[in-house]
Amino acid sequence: MGGELRTTETDHAAAPGAGVAARRAQPPADALLADLRRGHYHPAMQRLASLTAAYPDDLDLRAERAALYRQVGNLVEAGRWGFLTEDATETEIAAFEKANPGAWMRLLVLRVNTDPTDKLAPVASARLARLIERASQDGPAPVAWTEAGRPRPQFPGSWRDELLCLLAAVVGLIVVTLAVLGLITVIRWAL
Repeated sequence: MGGELRTTETDHAAAPGAGVAARRAQPPADALLADLRRGHYHPAMQRLASLTAAYPDDLDLRAERAALYRQVGNLVEAGRWGFLTEDATETEIAAFEKANPGAWMRLLVLRVNTDPTDKLAPVASARLARLIERASQDGPAPVAWTEAGRPRPQFPGSWRDELLCLLAAVVGLIVVTLAVLGLITVIRWAL
């Protein structure tokens, strides 16, 4: 570790942070590379966390974050951030699934803002499709993407829902009518 980045045969991506500097010539990327060169992994993880929060749909950032977690031995986070990439190993995905046993939980923990299916390579696309299918089966309703792009349960409308709304409106109308009649009665007594 002594100031140099470790690279092993299990590292599936280039050194973490290298792509960030190539894409973004801005201080956070420079600071990220400097942290990695010095072997300061925690600040580098924090910088990558900030970048992925700002750019949640950037698959390259996700791959770099996964590579950094892979390098420090955090298989759960490597599986989480590598889930939408081709680089994630079965061991990392299994660790991520074990840490987040519910399909809906895993889908939400991925923190994507838009449906990334059209941007994914074949293996990652198939992996996401299986997760969406499983979340639809396990969850309260099928997966739908909101206008903002986030996944959510798509509850089918039913006549019971509409009937409950109608019943609530009728009860509310009756209460308001009785309150008005009571107020009129009180005013008449006072005069």
